[in-house]
This record gives sequence, structure tokens and C-alpha cells, in this order.
Amino acid sequence: MSTGSRERWWITLSIAIVLGAGLWWLLTGEYVDEHIPWPDNPALRTETFHMTQRWLEANGFETHALSHLQDLDPLPARNSLLIVHDDLGRQSELEALQLSSWLKRGGRILANAPLRATGSEQNILSPAGISRCPFCLSGFDPDDYDSAENDASEEDQARRPGEPFYQRWPVADTSLRLRSHAILQADPWPAEVTRWQSERENVIFARYAQDDGEVTLMADRRWLGNWELLDADHAAIILKLIDADIERVYLQQRSAGAGLLSWLWRQAPVLWTLAALLLAVWIWSRIPRLGPIIEEDGRAGLQMREQLLASARFDWRHNQARQLLTALRETHLDRLQRRFPDWKRLDRAARLDRLAHLCPNQPAEALAWFLDLRQLARREQLVDFVRIHQQLMHAL
Repeated sequence: MSTGSRERWWITLSIAIVLGAGLWWLLTGEYVDEHIPWPDNPALRTETFHMTQRWLEANGFETHALSHLQDLDPLPARNSLLIVHDDLGRQSELEALQLSSWLKRGGRILANAPLRATGSEQNILSPAGISRCPFCLSGFDPDDYDSAENDASEEDQARRPGEPFYQRWPVADTSLRLRSHAILQADPWPAEVTRWQSERENVIFARYAQDDGEVTLMADRRWLGNWELLDADHAAIILKLIDADIERVYLQQRSAGAGLLSWLWRQAPVLWTLAALLLAVWIWSRIPRLGPIIEEDGRAGLQMREQLLASARFDWRHNQARQLLTALRETHLDRLQRRFPDWKRLDRAARLDRLAHLCPNQPAEALAWFLDLRQLARREQLVDFVRIHQQLMHAL
């Protein structure tokens, strides 16, 4: 068998093996139809608490959606509840200061408890030292949980071993069934913290006063999520946590930093508007002009004298007529060299003598000044220089 035939045989065999394996997989594979919900309403995909907001509106609450926490300053905080998107403590320093200001103005906060209450989280937003344990009821080691990642899916939690996936929360005259393995922890629990426990005596909600406001921490934010709210017991959670004196509810629908510039703009919009106008005027003043600005007086054209005067004023105002002076000097020096080929070899006295013969009515001091001038000090000197230049050009 030749080399070419052997290669073709191996290629044919490889193709046959691949086709046979693919056919075997198609004939023996197990097909599972899985429905993946994809809502027509785009708000359900972009707003975490969209269903919660609609549910609160249906129950008579005034609600407002927020994209970030830098909009809190102008909002009324007294008798208002703010539902925060991220864990309390995962906010930036600027957002943490906004939340602290919200509490000082008498506002109330409902948020997920921090995963680990340490550092600035404990000092600024969670002085009670409360943290949440996402998988404490499943036997999963919380130290293996990465706080930088999102919580595991509900299906993953349901597959974990341990106690049942549901917890029951006895509240008022009913018992709500909450789907989660998460609980709240503190070591020790401060006496001033109000706790709500499940039937198994696990803390799932906690509330404490801070400044003039109040903070309510949840063990699992997903209870207020769009799909979880389809569960009637989950829908009842938010109504049980809202006090009777709450007049309005603000919901942070997504975690998006607005940036320092937008925050500064909201603090002093008039100041920044004036600064922008001043910047525009300064830029306009620094733009080089192509010529003098002459007001239109309705005439068909301007006289040559007016044009020359306007050009001279413009040239003097912007560069003290340096360009005009240079052009005039080059013109009469060129004419002098044509009239006197030895002009460059003459000394200063000889040059002044020849200028005196060409301009006999000019005093020697004026001719010496004319010969040595390189830069004008006053606007009147330009007139004297042009007068001598014109007389010299006429004589040449």
C-alpha cells in the first residue's frame, strides 16, 4: 500500500469513528425538556425588587425605585423605609456615609445582613456585630463561602444534606414558611437587638436602633426577589416587617455606583453650572481669531482706510504689531539692497548718511530710531515708523 493510500485510509477511518460515535450518542442519549422562564417585562430581569415594589403599591404604599444610594440626600427620611440591594457593609465608603446620614435623619433600613461583620461594616452600619450564615442549616461550612460571589442557587441549596429546606417563622397569628438555609448570628447577641426566630429557634430577622433611625437585617435577601415573591408566604414577609407608621418605601433595584461627579453635581448644581459657563467663556477668550471684529453698519462695503485702521488696532492689541513691523522692515530693507548693492557691508554711520539723502526732511534722531527699531513700546511709535517707511519707499 502506497503512502497516499494509507493516509486516505486513516482519514476515512477517523471520519467513520466520529460519525459512529455521534450516531450512538443521538440514539442512546436521554432528552429532557426544561422550561427556562424569560419574562416579557424587562424590569423583571433588571430590577431585583420589581415584584416587591408592585406588591407594596397594591397594598397602598407609596414606593420609589433607586438605582444607587447617592440619591438619598434630597429624599425625606422620617417615616421612610429603604430596602438595600447588597449586603449591609458591601457598599462603598461614600454609600456607607449616605446610609449613615439616612439613619441620622430618622430613616429606616431593611437589608441583608453582612456575611462577616468586621471592620467598617461593624463600625459604621452594623455596630451590633450581626452577620449571616448562608448555609448553616445545610451542614455546609460557611468558611468555604466566598463573599465576593453571589449566593448559590436555590437548587444547589436544596440538594445539600441536613435539615429541611424550609423554615417556619411564627409571627402574629400565623406561621410563614420561608425557603432558605440561612440564619443570623452574633456572639453575643446584644440586649438592645430585637430578634425574630424560626420554630427551631434560629434567628432569621433582627432589628436595632441606630442614631435616630432603625436597621432591620434579614438572613436571606432572596425572600424579596421577583420569583420568590410568587410564594404567598414570602410575599407576606415584607408586610410583616413594615411598621404601621411607614409612609413611603424606597427600593434600591440594582447595585450601580453613580460616581463622584454625579454626587457633586447633586450637591451644588448651580455652582457647577456657573463653573461650566466660566470655563466656556475662558475657552472662547483663548481661541485665536482670524481677524478684527467690525460691527456691520449696513453699508455695502467698508473703506480701505477703515479696514487698515481696524487691522492695525487688532494687530496691536494681540501682538503689539510685531508681525506688521517685521513685514515693513523686510520690505524697505529689500528695496534698499536693490538701490544700494553694498548696503549690507556699510557701517551704521554710512547707512544713516544714505537714509538722510533719501529723507532730507527727517531729523537724524528719527532716522537713527527708524534704523535701530526692533520692537514698539507705544502705539504712537507705529504711526511714526509707518510715516518714515512710506517716505522712504517713495524715495526709493
